[in-house]
Amino acid sequence: MMSEQEKQYIVRQRALGKSFSQIGREIGRGESSVRYAFHHSVDTELEAGKAAHLTALGKEAPIAPKCKYCGRDFAKPALGGKRLFCSDHCRNAWCNEQKRRTPYSRVCEQCGCEFTAFGNPHKRFCSRKCFADSQKAVQADKCGEVRL
Repeated sequence: MMSEQEKQYIVRQRALGKSFSQIGREIGRGESSVRYAFHHSVDTELEAGKAAHLTALGKEAPIAPKCKYCGRDFAKPALGGKRLFCSDHCRNAWCNEQKRRTPYSRVCEQCGCEFTAFGNPHKRFCSRKCFADSQKAVQADKCGEVRL
C-alpha cells in the first residue's frame, strides 16, 4: 500500500517532468505501481476539485452519471473504468440499435439465384450448400489437373 506522501511526491515529480520509471527507482517501487498511483491520485483530486468548484459556485455536484441508453441515473462503481450504461440490458439494447444492417442484393456464384446479403456487400454465395458445392467443384478441377 502506498502512503499519501508517496502519492503526492509522485504527482510533484511528474509535474517536474520525470518519467514513471525514474520516480519508481527513487522511491523503490515498480514503474506500473507508480503509474497506477499517479493516475489514481490525479483522478481523485480532479473529482474532488470539480465537486468543490461546483459547490463554490452554488451548484450541486453531479451525484451519478446518466445511462447512455435510457437516461436514468446510476451508481458508478468505486473501482473500474468509465461506465456508460446502467445495466447490461441497456448496453445490449444500445449496441443492437447501432447495428444498422444494410441489405445488399447479390447473385450467387454457384446457383445463379438472387439473394439478399445483410451488412456484407462482398458475400458470394446464397447458402452454405452453394459454398460447399463450389469448393467441391474447385477440388475436382484441381484433381483433374494433377492427373494429366
